[in-house]
Amino acid sequence: MKALARIILRQLLFAVWLLAMWVLYCTPACMHPVEHLIAVPFAVLIPTAVIMRRLCSDPRFMRWLDEQRQ
Repeated sequence: MKALARIILRQLLFAVWLLAMWVLYCTPACMHPVEHLIAVPFAVLIPTAVIMRRLCSDPRFMRWLDEQRQ
């Protein structure tokens, strides 16, 4: 189950990154796409890391995860 959760998280992260890239490239004011290629992963990864840290420190989530493993 842990492997499945990792795969789903990676796919969601990639989908959010693709969506952010699509939004950035479809705006008419976008003049610096290379800067966006550098900035978007940080804009997505940092909040994701904060959310995952908070989620993994929650005892209710850890109990649920242990139940799912069994």
